[in-house]
Amino acid sequence: MRRREYLGAVLATAMVVAAAPAHAQTAAAAKDPGAMAALQSMGAYLRALKTFQVEALTTNEDVLEDGLKTQYSGTVNILARMPDRLRADVSNERVDRMYLYDGKTFTLFAKRLNYFATVPAPPTIGQLAEKLDENYGIGVPLSDLFRWGTPGSVEGITAARDLGPSDVLGTTCQHYAFRQDDIDWQIWIQKGENALPRKLVITTKTDEARPQTSALYTWNLAPSFNDATFTFDPPADAGKVVLAEIKAAAAATR
Repeated sequence: MRRREYLGAVLATAMVVAAAPAHAQTAAAAKDPGAMAALQSMGAYLRALKTFQVEALTTNEDVLEDGLKTQYSGTVNILARMPDRLRADVSNERVDRMYLYDGKTFTLFAKRLNYFATVPAPPTIGQLAEKLDENYGIGVPLSDLFRWGTPGSVEGITAARDLGPSDVLGTTCQHYAFRQDDIDWQIWIQKGENALPRKLVITTKTDEARPQTSALYTWNLAPSFNDATFTFDPPADAGKVVLAEIKAAAAATR
């Protein structure tokens, strides 16, 4: 299409949108059934995976007290065997941590500090994520990968849009945008049989600076590992600490 024709098409589209009644514009901002179906299909695909390895290149924004927005990058490498094995290595400018779960115990190892804590764990990764969040205020790295496709995972979405095809590091994807009470988020889902998330961007709406976090995913659906991969063998000089529970800590401050 020549530039003049393209500009004419854009202007024509803008005039149609401007002339559309308010209820039609509101409907356009509602939940697109196709976008919701794509999210549910991706979740079902993830829940069908028995083992996987995924590396995420992450970017996080923080807002300082004076409103200055800062950004830091890192990597998250996850190896999972569903439903009860998980290893996650998280490294960025602030932390260098290992998360290990063998179906019975969970260990958090702070590599730079050389301290670790171990607690009894429930029998699934999903239950582990709930326990760590509720009891200790700890999030499982890339926890959305274990939440999508579970009951209630699409609740709270108030708007959904299909933004069209896109490319993520050479992989053809479909780009979607979703809205919830406190966040807006975008996801790029790989086209074809392997409906994998390839990119995620989350915008926090509770802060007027609207900081974002993002992740670029690289997948391996046939990783090699053994049971020792999920077992913690502490360094000889590592210190052991107690993982404080949120309720106990709150009671101690009263």
